[in-house]
Amino acid sequence: MKYKSLTQKAITARFSITEYQRIEEVAEASGSNLAEVLREAWRSYKKKDDFSSDLQKLRVELLKQTFEICSAVAGLNEHERTEAITELKNRLGELS
Repeated sequence: MKYKSLTQKAITARFSITEYQRIEEVAEASGSNLAEVLREAWRSYKKKDDFSSDLQKLRVELLKQTFEICSAVAGLNEHERTEAITELKNRLGELS
């Protein structure tokens, strides 16, 4: 099978008539075409997904740092720190 390009691949998607008309309206309003509207929607989706992942990583890192600060301020020894982190994991979920 011959491809027009080795760096791109066409896909087919089905939309309801209403969705199709809305995509077409967006394309016309932006002076674009259907394909570019869909590509931009995909990029926006990925950006949101990447942002959510980054936000979750920051949340976990902040939680870890806060735990370390609280442990140090409370003067927890290693055994107490281990018990505290086990309790924290039970309450908040696994710290990845």
